[in-house]
Amino acid sequence: MAKSKSILGDTRLERPHGKLVDAMIQKQCIVLRALGNNRTEEVVFGRFLSNPKINPSNLVKQFWSNRTVDWEQKHLLIVEDTTTASFGLFRNRSSLGFVGKESTKSGFHLHAALALDAENLSCYGLGAVKAFITEPQDALARSLRRKDRWKTPIEEKERYKWYSVADEAIENCCGALRYTIVGDRESDIYDVMARFTDKKWDFVIRSASNRRLEPDPNALYPTIEEWPVQHTYSVKLPSTPKRSAHEATLELKFGPVTLKRPKSHPDKNLPDKLPLYAVEAKEQPATTVGNEDPVHWVILTSHPVQSIEQAKQILRWYRERWVIEQTFRTLKSEGLDIENSEVETFESLANLATMALQAATQIMQLVNARNGQTCQAIEDVFLPMEISCLKQLNANLEGQTEKQKNPHPLNSLAFAAWVIARLGGWSGYSNQRPPGPITMLNGLVRFYNILEGASLRS
Repeated sequence: MAKSKSILGDTRLERPHGKLVDAMIQKQCIVLRALGNNRTEEVVFGRFLSNPKINPSNLVKQFWSNRTVDWEQKHLLIVEDTTTASFGLFRNRSSLGFVGKESTKSGFHLHAALALDAENLSCYGLGAVKAFITEPQDALARSLRRKDRWKTPIEEKERYKWYSVADEAIENCCGALRYTIVGDRESDIYDVMARFTDKKWDFVIRSASNRRLEPDPNALYPTIEEWPVQHTYSVKLPSTPKRSAHEATLELKFGPVTLKRPKSHPDKNLPDKLPLYAVEAKEQPATTVGNEDPVHWVILTSHPVQSIEQAKQILRWYRERWVIEQTFRTLKSEGLDIENSEVETFESLANLATMALQAATQIMQLVNARNGQTCQAIEDVFLPMEISCLKQLNANLEGQTEKQKNPHPLNSLAFAAWVIARLGGWSGYSNQRPPGPITMLNGLVRFYNILEGASLRS
């Protein structure tokens, strides 16, 4: 029998995949009973998710195979992060790991990468994703793991995800002019940065440790402490679980540094040193909220940083981690509610979560486009029939005054974002709080309900 040329492993799987993707996007939900138009479709979707040929990697590859994007002149940000899906103590769940500090809940982890435009911050989609589980370890097991940490190759460690997922995302979005990987403190790994450098990919990574510098006995943090403040400026910061939204005044420092390979590292094939640049942004105490800690970021980057504008650009790219954090938020209880899915096995849940992330990414495309700065085309997200419906709805949603009218060009994604936000309950006034992911989600659900009603009437 000839081998199937389908990315999914069987061309017969492409039809249920397409129908399931469309249903998730249109209904912004992951409950199979609600996604299927009847019992037969519900069963088909369930069998699709549990098919052994289906996995998160080929689901993302299939998504990109259906898109034609010319990356040749683009600089892409590959923004990575990890989230945890917790399902509580469900004994009927098969092969789930354990999550939480006390390892009392069942669940799994998702490490994802989004592809964004470095110039205008357009969100192109989910670049790659890896789902994995962890088992609880007692004190002895943790001690042995720390003792043997240098003996285990990084390819066999969980932290290798920071390289492998970026690599897969770049493969899915191949041919771009330049790539910059953006990661938080967990990605501050010498092996990973060395591999990025070897691939000639740039990176923007938040520092997690006081690394040794060349020449000895210099170290990263004391070195930065001696640098003079180069610039002071204000930025608006969104809220996080640890910080209120507020306008922060940041003191900016930057300069070249040369990291030395960790002393005990057994891989002598890694370079002895990595010449990089460091950027520090430290909030002045006067602008902090209550007893919250001031913002303090130390960023390591392969990009040259020799001016204030270059340093501020590095910080802007690092702050784009907000997009993937909001995507994860949309995936969970406030949005698609993956953690209340009734799908039972880890493999099926991982596939469902991957497709849900793709649906959540569409919401973030609208959030990013809402102010018109991304210049992304409406055709990047919506089909011609959908665009026609958006234009008709726009006429009904606009008010009589200029302040109540859609200010964006008809062919822009910002135009669609304005309409969807209005459907989601946003007032439409630019001087009020801009629409967030949940408003966009509610608007998309209402939009596709209207679209379905219009198609049934015609």
